[in-house]
Amino acid sequence: MKHFFPAPLPDHARNIMRSAGYGEQRTRSGQISYVRRVGPERFPRYHAYVEDRDGGLQVNLHVDQKAASYEGTSAHGGEYEGPLVEAEMARIAASIGGGAAQQQPAEQPKPKAAPTTPSSSGSKYW
Repeated sequence: MKHFFPAPLPDHARNIMRSAGYGEQRTRSGQISYVRRVGPERFPRYHAYVEDRDGGLQVNLHVDQKAASYEGTSAHGGEYEGPLVEAEMARIAASIGGGAAQQQPAEQPKPKAAPTTPSSSGSKYW
């Protein structure tokens, strides 16, 4: 989900994201993004890419449900729309606007259920 926050902004993008509870993450290629864990594990987590644009801030937010499945790829179980992402974007907007104390915390994403294994009866169907 993308959202543009027009100028004037209360601070720089890095400080805005940090005040919303996000930590900076840098890839090997040097690209910066921001993540907010919802528990003690690495996943699930909120993941945002931000860009200074026209004096404002473009935030591209999604939920990472799990790490990349294959080495060398960035493919992962991510949610780019829906109530979890909308609620988190509203929480970020409230923190930018100074109303974070009045906003309810975003619902925490739940890990996706893993497929079950075949039964011990030898059936090839799951």
